[in-house]
Amino acid sequence: MKIGLVVAPGCVVSGLFAFAELLEAANNRAGKQFFESVWVGVDLNNVLVTTGSKAMTVSISPSTTLADHSLDAILLPGFWTQGIRQVAPLLNSKQALQRALNQMPSHIGIWAYCTSVCLLAASGRLNHQVATATWWLADYVQEHYPKVNWNFTQIFERQGKDATASGVNGYLPIAQALIAKHYSQDILRDIIDLMVVPKPNNNQRLQLIGLMQLEDRLMQKIYVWTENTPATELTIKSLAQALNLTERTVARKVKANTKLSCAHFMRLIKLYQATEYLIYGSETVSSIAIRLGYSDDAAFRRTFKKILGYTPVAYRQEFKR
Repeated sequence: MKIGLVVAPGCVVSGLFAFAELLEAANNRAGKQFFESVWVGVDLNNVLVTTGSKAMTVSISPSTTLADHSLDAILLPGFWTQGIRQVAPLLNSKQALQRALNQMPSHIGIWAYCTSVCLLAASGRLNHQVATATWWLADYVQEHYPKVNWNFTQIFERQGKDATASGVNGYLPIAQALIAKHYSQDILRDIIDLMVVPKPNNNQRLQLIGLMQLEDRLMQKIYVWTENTPATELTIKSLAQALNLTERTVARKVKANTKLSCAHFMRLIKLYQATEYLIYGSETVSSIAIRLGYSDDAAFRRTFKKILGYTPVAYRQEFKR
């Protein structure tokens, strides 16, 4: 199986190396060379990739291009970004890659993870298919690619020859699925043990709002204030007073940055805090409700179930670390 590792400026190249190493380890364990990994580019020009801060730069020479129809599949890596506002400029800078993807024949599988899921969605190949994406991209991809059946509760989705995965380590579930399918579960288990790979997890922990989404300094202040304020005291009036701003200014700021009302935004932040306590701690649900400042245990449970679709106990059972 000939797999093209797509290299392009700005990509997180570490995932491509790790992916190739996992497949090579599987080949060695099986005693045969089923998987073949090759560097692929839009053209054959050398590609300079960095660690993101340009502290380290590596030159990679593609051995073939995306026009090579002898490929069985290609792997699209994530690209360096620092927040949701950089996604559109990133996609705009990858127009040559996008055109190449648009021309890929259907018999070549395209596997994308992290931010490259946006590239695959933009090509139209995910239309009317189930796909997943990194949680902080959820609002963006749903707005820009509404024809895709997004499922953010999964870290890995495969539809026919194509696949999507979430997170900068999204190459991992893709590699695991390949090894299990084309070799065996036994070989996959050995590779996992040998290379200290995290065990597969079919469910992605539902994540809500994170500071990495909020590039605006005022939004970060709103986030931190909400974290530190009891749930019963979360009102737009008290928030505006704390920031020395008008309620209208605060409401417009939150809406512009999150597309959410201020009240709902604050509610999500408190629930995100609750999920962290449920997953990483051992406090009772009642204790967590008190810690976060809810008026009573029942109110907390109702809000949690309404927004997340799980009771707090069921959420802990599903996602406990």
